[in-house]
Amino acid sequence: MFLLGFKRFIAPSVIKFFYYLALFVAVLSALGVVLYALVEMRTLGAPQAGAMIAGAAIGAPIFILLMRFSTEMWLVLFEINSRLGQIRDKL
Repeated sequence: MFLLGFKRFIAPSVIKFFYYLALFVAVLSALGVVLYALVEMRTLGAPQAGAMIAGAAIGAPIFILLMRFSTEMWLVLFEINSRLGQIRDKL
């Protein structure tokens, strides 16, 4: 009955799922970049490998923070809609 009724939105659950998916992908990507840089250090050279590791160390947390911010903004929008529905029902 959950999918057939419109008492609750399904979008907040979907948004949370995509947040956790993006978090998982960001962590895996950062680990992949670090491992690639460590394996290819001889051919890339230490400065390039260090830049890749630093980029992963800085970029992944920034991406996760921005993803969290955008996820919370979407959830706030759905919460506002829910509260407006409650206000409408009281009138």
